[in-house]
Amino acid sequence: MFAMYPMHRELKEDCVDKIRVAVIHHNALLREGLCRILEAGDFEVVWQRGDAIDVVHHLDDPPPDVILLEWEVPGVDPSLVRELAGSLRSVAIVIMARPDAGTDLAPALEAGAAGCLSANLDYQDFLAALRLLAQGDMLVSHEMVPAVSNPPAEVGQALDTLTPRELEILRALGRGATNQEIAEELYISPHTVKIHVRRVLAKMDFRNRQQAAAYAAAEGLVSREPGSTPPPAS
Repeated sequence: MFAMYPMHRELKEDCVDKIRVAVIHHNALLREGLCRILEAGDFEVVWQRGDAIDVVHHLDDPPPDVILLEWEVPGVDPSLVRELAGSLRSVAIVIMARPDAGTDLAPALEAGAAGCLSANLDYQDFLAALRLLAQGDMLVSHEMVPAVSNPPAEVGQALDTLTPRELEILRALGRGATNQEIAEELYISPHTVKIHVRRVLAKMDFRNRQQAAAYAAAEGLVSREPGSTPPPAS
């Protein structure tokens, strides 16, 4: 259902009964329906709007737990995501988009979005995803993986060029492991992990480790549990 990988943002220490959500959606009817679904699911909609004008100033005191941005809203773009993520560090910025829109959403994740949800999700999966995002997870709907990873057409062939160690690194990225966790799992130094990660990104033509993680999760490369096979030689 979702591809998940680590999120490095400040998390709220307290856990409230209701998750506070701000909704920005350009269609008034759909926005109202979305708000009703959220409130029926024990979320609290603290603010809603059909455009992105002065969003930061409206949401900083106190900030919500989640900001849901529909990607077709005028003014919603990577620069807005970067501004929100920089100003509201404990807030999960979540993009909602249509999987058939053909939009490259990788820049939104690079700018600080916590995740990207498909507009085709059923309401139960949608609410479950928002709960995970509010807790600090970073996730992407399976349908949206191509929009955030955008792998080259030759990526399958490139996968065959990875060494056994580099494939282990790619699998670990897909599981959401940090460099330190990968180092401990594979009995190598964090510096060596960084070198392997750079090689994987270069060979696969990925722009960052988030793209690599989304691809690995989508392609089912993360099924192997850590430690199930002896570590190969470096």
